Amino acid sequence: MLFLVKVRVDKARLAEFGARLQGGALSREAIRSDTYCLDADPAVGYSVWEAEDEADFSRRFAPWREYYTEAEIRRVVPPTEAMPRLMRS
Repeated sequence: MLFLVKVRVDKARLAEFGARLQGGALSREAIRSDTYCLDADPAVGYSVWEAEDEADFSRRFAPWREYYTEAEIRRVVPPTEAMPRLMRS
């Protein structure tokens, strides 16, 4: 399963978050893309994560969650899966 993750970084914990990222303490194994941040609001970032199911995603995302003040998670599909769905509708 793929998940589009939109987050807002907790600026009060930014130094700790950066240190954990640089030190490899947060696994990027499930993240399938770079994280892209909004130009007008760089605290907001988007990335695509992959997990076996929602429980697996929650487990993988949990260590990251503490560094965000907001998180919005939505299931997404690749275009090759979306196209047949569109054609049937």
